[in-house]
Amino acid sequence: MNYIFFDVDGTLHREDIFVAFIKFAISKRRFNCLIFLPMIAVSFILYSLKPKAKSPLNGILFLLFLGISEYRLNFIINEFCGHFKKNYTIFKNINEKLQKHILDGSRVVIISGTPVELIAKIYPNYANDSNIDIIASTMKKQYFSYFLKERCIDNHKKTMLYNYYDKNLVFSHGYSDSLSDKPILELCREAYMVGKFGELTPYCK
Repeated sequence: MNYIFFDVDGTLHREDIFVAFIKFAISKRRFNCLIFLPMIAVSFILYSLKPKAKSPLNGILFLLFLGISEYRLNFIINEFCGHFKKNYTIFKNINEKLQKHILDGSRVVIISGTPVELIAKIYPNYANDSNIDIIASTMKKQYFSYFLKERCIDNHKKTMLYNYYDKNLVFSHGYSDSLSDKPILELCREAYMVGKFGELTPYCK
């Protein structure tokens, strides 16, 4: 069986789901933004300095969602996903390639830094497809808030992949928009970079 790697943001569609979610959460949690403004500002500064670190991002998320009820949290998540699906720029050609690989008998592995909880709601057809595995960041509800449990980016994508699959796994094809996915692209016999309009160019190792 062939295994195929797909990224999500910038690959299946143009926008960044997680960035959009944080912006949406800010608009819905203005009271928390006001109360914790200095600490949130510091967290944003730290995040701008270390965008690949989990702690600064969790500082933002924790303060935004502190004190939220389960009902309100689910409402915001569902509202965001509905809004995102109405406004995102899907790359039809890339999604068609994903479907073609499945029809050819391949197994698709989606690996993303976006939380799986959001991916599953925006792409429910992929989340429920037995031929597709999704390896992604995860969130948790704890300490009266909502924040990242595990962040699936850069080299940690490879770590999470190996926690899911055998370390001898090789992808026959791979698709991503970012060189930050190099650890995964290096595992692909054929890899492609996705441009901002969905165009494909070969990835040169």
